[in-house]
Amino acid sequence: MKINKVLVAVDESEGARRALELAEALAAPDPDMHLDLVYVVPIPLLDESQTASFKDILDMMISDGEDVLTKMEESLGEDVAARTETLLMTGVNPATEIIKLTEQRDYDMVVIGNRGLVGLKEYMGSVSHKVLNGTSLPVLIAR
Repeated sequence: MKINKVLVAVDESEGARRALELAEALAAPDPDMHLDLVYVVPIPLLDESQTASFKDILDMMISDGEDVLTKMEESLGEDVAARTETLLMTGVNPATEIIKLTEQRDYDMVVIGNRGLVGLKEYMGSVSHKVLNGTSLPVLIAR
């Protein structure tokens, strides 16, 4: 299986940094491989009045997400960075948004970090676990 396009889910965690390192290691020797870095800004379900008062906070969260994407892209080697696109999304559930993205675009693989949750928390709250079970694509989880 030739891997041409990889979705790399990132946030500010150490697991995301490891996921990006793995994705870069995959992409570096293959000049045809493209990476998409995605950051999902988690937003709560709000009604219109709550959304209006939440706007400043949401704007700040979006700005923080843009900063994370910029830092992650800048950490890549120049050659891989030239083949990388950054995507900022918002949604109630980051795992759901990542899965939707895999259905909308032609990815060959997802690379995502694992925050090191253990036991029941790993299965109930893990974005990586939800993505693993929610997509038909191969998922590489960086631990």
